[in-house]
Parts: sequence; structure tokens; C-alpha cells
Amino acid sequence: MRASVSRIIPASVRRALRPCRRDCGRVPQATYEDDRFAKGAVSPDQEAIEAALPRWLTPTTRLLHVGVGSSDLARRYSSSIEAIDGVTVSAEEARVARSAGLANYRVWQFDKYGPELAKVPGPYQVVVDNNPGGYACCRRHFDGMIAEYVRLLSPGGRLVTHARGARWYRRGGIRLEWRHWDRMGRSQGLKPGREGDLWWWQR
Repeated sequence: MRASVSRIIPASVRRALRPCRRDCGRVPQATYEDDRFAKGAVSPDQEAIEAALPRWLTPTTRLLHVGVGSSDLARRYSSSIEAIDGVTVSAEEARVARSAGLANYRVWQFDKYGPELAKVPGPYQVVVDNNPGGYACCRRHFDGMIAEYVRLLSPGGRLVTHARGARWYRRGGIRLEWRHWDRMGRSQGLKPGREGDLWWWQR
């Protein structure tokens, strides 16, 4: 069961997120037709996250990548860790991922703000989402996504994002600044950390 907004997002942060609706009143089903990333483009923030990952990876690491793009992350690291799972709303990104032929890589196609995320088993030592709020339909479903990320983290696990992606949003979505990220993490008993534009929470 997904937690209420008040449990995940502190009041001081909720005020900053008011341009995003409190509750869209429907099951999220995003439309996403930008195939640039499926075709090989890697955003600067995603590249920065991928470059920083080795310090947190071991042969027993299980990693969840939300927004798989061209599956560049999986191609780079699948041979050195136990498993990589991916989530994407894009049919083309899912097709590219499945054609990669990586034995320890599986991808689900659904909207990360919707109920399907609750079916992902976890746990993961690393969860990567370079754009947590930009496509949010409402604060309630953003809150539900965050609650699932927290559930999916193993002890010592990290949820990793980047300032560039966290701050990007389409109209009606959620723009996150460091102060929001810091307060939300602490409200969940997680330890926020940052190194330049790289942000994370650690269980």
C-alpha cells in the first residue's frame, strides 16, 4: 500500500511542489514518444551517474535503472555485477533493452508513477533515476513512487540521481532542488549525500 503524501513529503517541501497537482485522480499512464535515448543518446546527467557508479558496485550488486534509454548502463556494467533490472515507459527503449541479449538484464515497460512499481521485488543495492519528478502527473503518485524506491533499497543501498535531471520538469511536473531532496530523504530515515551535482540517499 502506498503511503500518504504527508508521510513522504515534509510540509515545507509540499509547499514548494504546489505547481504540481495534489492528485490527478486517475491511474498514471504516461505518453512518451522521444526515441532519441533509445537510439543511443545519453544525457549529461545520466553519463555523470554512470561514470560514478563503479565505487558502489560489487559482484553481488543488484541494480534497478529507471529510464533505461539505450541500455548503455546495462551494457557497461552487467558483466561485473549480479543483475540489472530496468523500468521504462517507452516501448522502443524496452525493445532495445530486450534485444541487447544480456543474460542478467531484464526490463519492464510501465509508468514508474503507477501501481506496477509495487510489483518489482527488489531489494537493490543501487537504484538509479536521473529524473525523479519531471514527468510526475501529481504529488500523490510521485509520493507513491518515492515510497516504492525506499522499499526497494537494501540495507546500505543507495538511490542515486543528478541535479540536472532532478531540476528538469515538464509543465505540471516536479522540479527538485537539493533542499527538497535532503528533507525528503531525512524524513524517510535515509542519509542524503551529494558530490557536486550527484545526489543520493543511503539506507
